[in-house]
Amino acid sequence: MMDKKDAKDLLERYENGQGTDAEKQLLEEWFDSEAEHNEWQWTDAEALETGKRIKSGIDKQLLPGKNLWPILRVAAVLFITIGGVLLFRNEIRDVVDPVVYVEKQVGEHQQLKLTLPDGSKVLLNAQSRIRYPNRFNHHTRQVYLLEGEGYFEVKHDTKHPFIVTSKNTNTQVLGTAFNIKAYHYLSELQVAVTRGKVSVSTSDGTKKEILLPNEVATVDSQNGTMLKQVIDAKTIVAWQHGNLAFNNERLTDVCATIASTYHLQFKFDEPAIKDFRITAGFVATDRVSEIIDILASANNLAYVKQGNTITFKKR
Repeated sequence: MMDKKDAKDLLERYENGQGTDAEKQLLEEWFDSEAEHNEWQWTDAEALETGKRIKSGIDKQLLPGKNLWPILRVAAVLFITIGGVLLFRNEIRDVVDPVVYVEKQVGEHQQLKLTLPDGSKVLLNAQSRIRYPNRFNHHTRQVYLLEGEGYFEVKHDTKHPFIVTSKNTNTQVLGTAFNIKAYHYLSELQVAVTRGKVSVSTSDGTKKEILLPNEVATVDSQNGTMLKQVIDAKTIVAWQHGNLAFNNERLTDVCATIASTYHLQFKFDEPAIKDFRITAGFVATDRVSEIIDILASANNLAYVKQGNTITFKKR
């Protein structure tokens, strides 16, 4: 009767391709028997080493024309036997059936609805781009908002936090609804919450805020400073209806958004004008000339229009 030591020796010969057909058959029959009766008690060190061995054996088999079935069969039986080495099971799955990342991009004046692998929903604004895996595994559900703005309705899962990475900022939740605005032409990233609780942190971990409904975190793209404010939740989703809403945002960012929407160019007679703050809302039917008039009057500014270029200056 083969014992555990004999099985380990045979497994090593099996991995190195040195075992005879009879030895391989004996080893596989022994694994089948142990898996059926679940009698092999593994130490943590043995489980770790076996996981590494299985992974190494699969790597060796990943050559053109090689048959993966024998080593995968042994791996599957081993995992049934040891039960707890889930990490290596995921690693093997990633090798045999690797995760594929999907990237979606939205054109001008369009929106895109997505359902992620866990059932979470995303609505992307115009000129946005997102990257996510075709399946979530391991410990977290991570997606990347590469550009633009998205509204996330995350399916609740306490064991697998949901993380959105964008512009050196991580937004982490278990299940909630929130909006991220991170266009490349804006000087600030914004995370706003409509439902639940969100943790926002810079990628280096130096800044962190916890947001509740009707709160927004603004992260300066240049120096990473973070500011938390209270807002009206209705303004968070204004863009979903084709409207524009700004919450204490820099005039330079407001103008950048309008420039992207209406294909205009904005200039500032003095650099300080860029940092004027705007809180305002506009509906889709507002004419761009009306929007510019309001921006100017709200800040006691004058402007000159030449073709598609608008220049703001102090009165």
